[in-house]
Amino acid sequence: MKKLLIAVVFLIVPVLGLADNHDTAVVEMWECELKEGVEMEKVEANNKAWLAMTRKNAGSEDVNSYMLTTVVGDQTRFLFADAFPDMKAWAAAKSAEDSEEGAAIEAMFDELMECTDNRLYNSKMQ
Repeated sequence: MKKLLIAVVFLIVPVLGLADNHDTAVVEMWECELKEGVEMEKVEANNKAWLAMTRKNAGSEDVNSYMLTTVVGDQTRFLFADAFPDMKAWAAAKSAEDSEEGAAIEAMFDELMECTDNRLYNSKMQ
């Protein structure tokens, strides 16, 4: 009986380790600058609309968007960090940008700011 218990423990423990996903995410970074005369609050409002649309189309409340604004230095330059639970959610977000609603949100972003660099990253919480 003792040998059976030891065998079960050695079979189950490795399987439990596979359930740990280490909180992975796909993160898209954008480097942007406000256009002349535009206030950051307008970008924030449009980003809230983008986030609501993206969550709906990706089917996940785990999509998040962060605006990283300057504390010291040029106040017109900022970053977006858009986090998605996986590539499927990211792809759904990109597809949603082609919809009528998505195109209107993207057009408003174009009026408010200019983004010069963007990258897509895989992230893993340590």
